[in-house]
Amino acid sequence: MNKTHACEQSRNSAHSSEPHASAYGAQMAKYFTMNQPPHVAIDSAVSVVRPQLAITRLIARSGIPERTASIPSEKAYVVSVHLNHANSREWELWTDEKYTKTGAWPVGGVAMCDLESNSSIRNPGPIDWIHYHVPRSTLDSLTDDAGVSTVKYLHCVYGTSDPVIYHLTQLILPCLSRPEVFSQLFMDSFTMMICSHLVGRYAQLGEAIPQTKGGLAPWQKRRVLELLQEHLDGEVKLARLAEECRLSVSHFARSFRRSFGTSAHRYLILHRIDIAKALLSETNKSLVEIAAQTGFSDQAALTRTFATIVGATPAKWRREHSRSSIFFEIPDRQPLQPHE
Repeated sequence: MNKTHACEQSRNSAHSSEPHASAYGAQMAKYFTMNQPPHVAIDSAVSVVRPQLAITRLIARSGIPERTASIPSEKAYVVSVHLNHANSREWELWTDEKYTKTGAWPVGGVAMCDLESNSSIRNPGPIDWIHYHVPRSTLDSLTDDAGVSTVKYLHCVYGTSDPVIYHLTQLILPCLSRPEVFSQLFMDSFTMMICSHLVGRYAQLGEAIPQTKGGLAPWQKRRVLELLQEHLDGEVKLARLAEECRLSVSHFARSFRRSFGTSAHRYLILHRIDIAKALLSETNKSLVEIAAQTGFSDQAALTRTFATIVGATPAKWRREHSRSSIFFEIPDRQPLQPHE
């Protein structure tokens, strides 16, 4: 059994006087296995951790046969998505000592745990799930930007089917073992999509988030495209783009989508692919050089993204679209053009 490093540590270590770590990654694996028999372990634990959102995938083939210890209190939620069908009528949970036995929990079913409550679980069947660790401060930032009341609490019936969260989860699942591919701009955009959905569907708060009617002004388009051009690797925060446009983050994200028809992250990806196409057809640069020039972490990342968007690998596309055997150098940066 491929036990995680966290599960190889002493299960009594979490009872030390040191401050409790947040419930994600290897620490989440430790919390779930503390009170289990010695043979029980988390078989796989991978995570992507950012201050505004942490994503953890845990697989436990032997399940969690005994009631877990309570997760230490913190101002955050854990939103869990099942990637396998959990055993019906065997999933048990305790919240502030209130006992619940769930019904069927399908693939794509979700649950939400307020970590300020005293919660523990038990499920003897195999488990494969994704946990989104959402700090209350992240939700507060979203509602502050939108100018609405703060979230009182998130709530859903355990096992509720949620196609939106499940689809977003499937989007990032193949890359969880490679956290370096998650640029700052992608994580900002992904966090906003997840949290906006959570607030819109599951939050108890004063009023609905207002929708913005207009897009970005011409000067805002020009400025944000300049910044995206300077950061082809995506390592620019959404907050920085919004600040340059003198807008809140949520206002900026909606305005950008209205102006360009897609998110800032998606727009940047498409622009990088356009640059790659020009380099492939008009120069003899290697794929390694093109990957570096277009902001991809390596040749493999360029190939994956290019094939997904274009429908062919860069090498195949180059063979079919090379203009001639005479190549010439083109500037390292091709400017993004604003849509007036």
